[in-house]
Amino acid sequence: MSESLHSYVEKAVEFGEKLGLDVVIVRGLEKIHNQIRFSQNNIDINKQWHTNVLEVFLVVDKNFVATGEFSPSNEAYIKNQIKSLAEFARKMSPSPFFQGVEENTVPSYPVIIGGYDSTIDQYREKAPEHIIACINAACEAGATRVAGSYLFGETYSILKSSLGPYGQDETTFFNLTVRAFQDELDASGQGLSCGRIPSMAEKELLMAATRAGTFSKLHKNAVQAKPGIYDIVMTPTVAANLLGIIPDMANPVAIMMGLSALGDNMGEKLAPEFVNVDDNGLFKDGLASEQFDIEGTPHQNTPIIKDGVLVNLIHNTSTSKIMGGQTTGNSNLLDIGIGSKFLAPTPTNRIFNNGDHSLEELLQSENPTVFVSCNWYTRYTSRISTDYSTIPRDASFLVENGELGVPIKNFRISDNLLRQFANIDAMGKDRVQVKWWEVEVPTFIPTIRVKNCRITTATQ
Repeated sequence: MSESLHSYVEKAVEFGEKLGLDVVIVRGLEKIHNQIRFSQNNIDINKQWHTNVLEVFLVVDKNFVATGEFSPSNEAYIKNQIKSLAEFARKMSPSPFFQGVEENTVPSYPVIIGGYDSTIDQYREKAPEHIIACINAACEAGATRVAGSYLFGETYSILKSSLGPYGQDETTFFNLTVRAFQDELDASGQGLSCGRIPSMAEKELLMAATRAGTFSKLHKNAVQAKPGIYDIVMTPTVAANLLGIIPDMANPVAIMMGLSALGDNMGEKLAPEFVNVDDNGLFKDGLASEQFDIEGTPHQNTPIIKDGVLVNLIHNTSTSKIMGGQTTGNSNLLDIGIGSKFLAPTPTNRIFNNGDHSLEELLQSENPTVFVSCNWYTRYTSRISTDYSTIPRDASFLVENGELGVPIKNFRISDNLLRQFANIDAMGKDRVQVKWWEVEVPTFIPTIRVKNCRITTATQ
């Protein structure tokens, strides 16, 4: 971490204390991130960003809060930003969600296994070769055209609170999205791969590319799907986007804001007893794994759904006091698309248990069954009812005699997430991490079969 960022964090907290603020929390982030973008079987862009950012949360007069984010340039600029945020806070109404922050200083934070790639600098030279190999792998598997994006890099963070908590962390990451196409417009396939150690990821990247190319070839000559009730075999990509929403709703702020269906479900059975989901901010290879949250509370593992039953919500210090619980180390600055961020419980890594079924076993069903590899544009009629609609993209198939059969297209899954969560029928033993633009929370999840789902199609 650069000495200047360390100094900027210290100066920001120091100046906030001199202004007499009740609380000043500053998180400094130094990011060295790379992107390789490719299309038409060639690399188009290979660039790097090096940015420094300060994230600030402050409290004045006990219950007036403000948050800010800016790139520090010099001490005078930082002082001006802190002063402006304090003045802004005094003009705000008291926050209904703020009841305090972490005050305890821990002697050391938990060590996260496999969170940092010490060879990241050398890897930057090799990364383009890996992407060229991915393009070739997708073409060898049957693709005509290959496109996608590969992000990787490192982040250094330093956190300081005027109440005492202090910590430093460093992480690396990689995230690949590959889409493969045929000359036929509708025939396409997708492959994803993500994790913490890019220099060890070549095999996973090639597997994702091969998967995309294979699916694109299999999806040629797709036919119009027929509406009806089907069992759906959801790949991890689809299951993370749909079924992952239910444990995401175990958030007191979402419940208080009317954005969660789980307000009255504590202790109730939501899924079969073989389904377990944790929020784990320390999970190996997890893209949200860090030593501490923004208040300086150590990250931990929190069971959300145990044996199918909702057993916990995630909390920060404020919501734990409001609801009479304990913080779970999930505090962060949350942006819900209304402008300024606010301090709220935020999920880390969603961890579904691995199942014990092979893909071949998941495809064995007495009911009409559809295999869906990817979905986009999930939209809700209501977050409370969890009625929704989503569009399968890339390769989908009817399942025939326990195998992928006729490729299908032009349909929607239009159903209810709570009902589908209760209708989980079997879980695969192929759990992987999923994170891309349709899945913002890193989710470890296997292929999952869900019974009796409704498929609709467009009418002429």
